[in-house]
Amino acid sequence: MLKYGLIIILVAFLLFLLLQLLVSYNIISTKGKVFVAGFLIVIAVGIGVFTIFQDKSDDKLTSLAQLFLQDKNLQCQIGAKTLEVNTATFNFVSGTLTLVGKEDSPYFRTVIPLKNCVFNDAN
Repeated sequence: MLKYGLIIILVAFLLFLLLQLLVSYNIISTKGKVFVAGFLIVIAVGIGVFTIFQDKSDDKLTSLAQLFLQDKNLQCQIGAKTLEVNTATFNFVSGTLTLVGKEDSPYFRTVIPLKNCVFNDAN
């Protein structure tokens, strides 16, 4: 998260310098500078909000993957039915964050996105 913040600060600083040069050579007016600065602030706030929501989603998926790999039962929604999944019947595919039914289980070739699962602590 810190490296993204540093990149955003660096890009904002470079754009600020560019705007200063444009104003000093009368290529852009002061009103134009204020408009561009406001636009950049709106974009920066949007990026920040998006990053916060994305981090929350990533944290949820990471914790679900850890729970599954610790042999905890997850409840996953597939269409209209809910399945109880664990390491005995499903394999975790980290590249796609999915659960794939094992060959010797009744769920063979069943693919469940991890985002469709929840941890039921009552197990």
